[in-house]
Amino acid sequence: MRIPLFLACLLLAAPAAAQTPAVRAPAVLTLAEQPLRLIRGTAVYRAQAGVALQKDDILETGAAGAQCEAASGAIVALGPQTRVLVQDLPTGGKGTSLAVLRGWVKLMTDGGKPGLVATPALQLSLVSGSAIVRAGEDGRDAMFAEEGAQQLAKVEKGKSGAPLKLAAEQYAEIDPAKPQPVAGRPPRAFVTAMPPSFRDRLARVPNLANAGKVAPLKERDADFADVEPWLAARLPGVKPFVARFRPRLADPVFRKQLERALGQQPEWKAALHPPVRPGPAGVLF
Repeated sequence: MRIPLFLACLLLAAPAAAQTPAVRAPAVLTLAEQPLRLIRGTAVYRAQAGVALQKDDILETGAAGAQCEAASGAIVALGPQTRVLVQDLPTGGKGTSLAVLRGWVKLMTDGGKPGLVATPALQLSLVSGSAIVRAGEDGRDAMFAEEGAQQLAKVEKGKSGAPLKLAAEQYAEIDPAKPQPVAGRPPRAFVTAMPPSFRDRLARVPNLANAGKVAPLKERDADFADVEPWLAARLPGVKPFVARFRPRLADPVFRKQLERALGQQPEWKAALHPPVRPGPAGVLF
């Protein structure tokens, strides 16, 4: 990949790793400098390289980054302190779709299937190329179209607006006070804060043993604190997590904390206090 002059002046890129054949599973965690926290279903697991990913998995990195590879050819790099929901995997004609609650993500697709990345403030779509996305906590999420034409839309109240077309090497940041993001060049602050590994073109991890066959280690059932940020977030394309975490309402501690924080939201109010329906001969059930 040709590195833009303004990035070359700021960063010293390292050589990319060797290419290897695509993984067999729809998507696999191929690189984890430290085990990731994986929330699958209603349980918390520890995941290391070789674990096959599933739709609706939540991945959370700690102090180190990670990389996931899809059979479609897409590669996803996660920066440190990043929280990602796998919305869709490249199966059945769909591409890789991610929801990023916080942190840094780099997505590369080869044109086979489109890629989507959503944050609380933006939604990105690309067919072929690579993009770097940052999701913060100030509503000023940003992205850099590293390679290939892409589309970006501002997200408000969980819904995306009109798309803005971005050419390669363009940067855009969401300003909550402005109706539309504006394309330009990435500021030094963005480049400096970007994970160093994102400076290079993404490449597949060579010769990964047992790819897709490693089982994650279950630690415990998810506490409310584990999932509260996801339950409260409004992300485009992400449905409420009511059906998924309804079984955890049987835990009195989980239920009490959820009711205190989200009990007035219509979807959770109905789950916490389902309406009583009259049965035969006036019997209530």
